[in-house]
Amino acid sequence: MLRLKYAVTGANGMVGKALTIKLAQDGHQVLAVYRTELPAEFLDFPNIDFATGDIQDLAFLKRALTGVDGVFHVAGFAKPWSKDKTVYNRVNEEGTHNVCEACKANSVKRLVYTASAGIHGPQTSETELINENTWPLEYHTDYEQSKFNGMRVAFSYEKLGLEVNVVSPARVYAPGEVTESNVPVRMVDIYLNKGFGVAPTDGLGIGSYVYIDDVVRGHIIAMTAEMHGEEFLLGGENVNYIEFFRILAQLSGKTHRILKVPFGISLLIGKINLFLAQAFGIKPMITAPWVRRYLMHWGVDSSKLRNLGYDPSPLKDGLKKVIDSWS
Repeated sequence: MLRLKYAVTGANGMVGKALTIKLAQDGHQVLAVYRTELPAEFLDFPNIDFATGDIQDLAFLKRALTGVDGVFHVAGFAKPWSKDKTVYNRVNEEGTHNVCEACKANSVKRLVYTASAGIHGPQTSETELINENTWPLEYHTDYEQSKFNGMRVAFSYEKLGLEVNVVSPARVYAPGEVTESNVPVRMVDIYLNKGFGVAPTDGLGIGSYVYIDDVVRGHIIAMTAEMHGEEFLLGGENVNYIEFFRILAQLSGKTHRILKVPFGISLLIGKINLFLAQAFGIKPMITAPWVRRYLMHWGVDSSKLRNLGYDPSPLKDGLKKVIDSWS
């Protein structure tokens, strides 16, 4: 197996950390690029180097990305709300521009940019899953818009000699800490530890749940594929909330009530959260734009990536690993 040097931006995030560790386990030299909080697990690998800095700092990136064969640009601002609305584009669009500029300056061969399946909007019907050729008329959130903008920036460097592939993950989940980005596991945590499940509206909204190991595998396929200038939707199993909790009940042996929260109440909660955030700086759990997404289906068709060997785990297998990690 060819040993290469890769850089991973956002290496201390959920996806970035798992990707960095997998690359190191495979014998590659890895440069972990992060702003704060070095993951302790990295210290177990002599082939992981560290670069602490911000992707908004072009000079830092040009110094860091020397002698690198490929860059996984995973870093991004993905929180549901920020008092400073410009942060989404500063990090997700302008930050991507800086990473691409640093790649060009250092003659890096390939960049893999992590977008989001949400940039394609919801399903257009009950049966047709979104694909790489569909685009919404407008975006529900600043995050989705900025990730789309970042993708366009990355692809613009194809004509400048940088090979670019894009992966667009759906609802990523992983064993471990319950965080803002690990939403499916937060659903598991509430169900198992608080004794109920929460489903928006009628609970029939479809999502694509993709396990962290599959997300990592999809990134590596995008880096090593012969083709470039391509986007790959990176999904898992497409199920609705009721089915999600049915699988969870089967695996855990616990049957709890599922609270179906009407859209109007969810929207009110979102608006109250937004008011408290704007008035008092209290971090919101959800905002109205994200609530409106609950009315739609977000299934993902990963056939393009499957044609390159991608084979995502069934939801029951991934959820079992989550449950086992807490036992």
